[in-house]
Amino acid sequence: MNVPVIHTERVTLREPRLEDLGEMAAYFRDPRSAWNGGPLERHDAGRAIFTNAGQWQLRGHGIWHVTLAGSDTFIGFAGIFHPVDWPEPELGYGITAEHEGKGLAFEAVETARKAAATHLGLTELPSFIAPENERSQRLAIRLGAVREDDIMLRGKLARVYRHPALQEDAA
Repeated sequence: MNVPVIHTERVTLREPRLEDLGEMAAYFRDPRSAWNGGPLERHDAGRAIFTNAGQWQLRGHGIWHVTLAGSDTFIGFAGIFHPVDWPEPELGYGITAEHEGKGLAFEAVETARKAAATHLGLTELPSFIAPENERSQRLAIRLGAVREDDIMLRGKLARVYRHPALQEDAA
């Protein structure tokens, strides 16, 4: 599995690791993880790590696990989520509660979006967001995404926010 490691001033986007299980299980125990398929039991959080790693292997793109710069501790994820029943690859993200409100999610998602466009040719990705997840909707808008028609995913309503193509000088 060849997952590019990307460093910014405050975060690192790297490959999923089984060593992330403790922090990822804690993230998925939080009721807020409902926006990303949670809450989950520890073994299901482990399955999510394998899914994240498997997407890189099978699709050539996937979810990066996010750490603070200079640390190797999982604080969230950002990247391309593309299960077999999704209509198209999605720019997905999540960050632990203790790291919210610091601009880290914005930095990680923007970095993942640029990498997806520049290195993987994936541009104008959507984010599928639950109608109740106002925080994620605000982040998508802050990233420049525009709302499109709602869709149904796995029996649940999702708002579609389409991220713009990058300008040449931004890539």
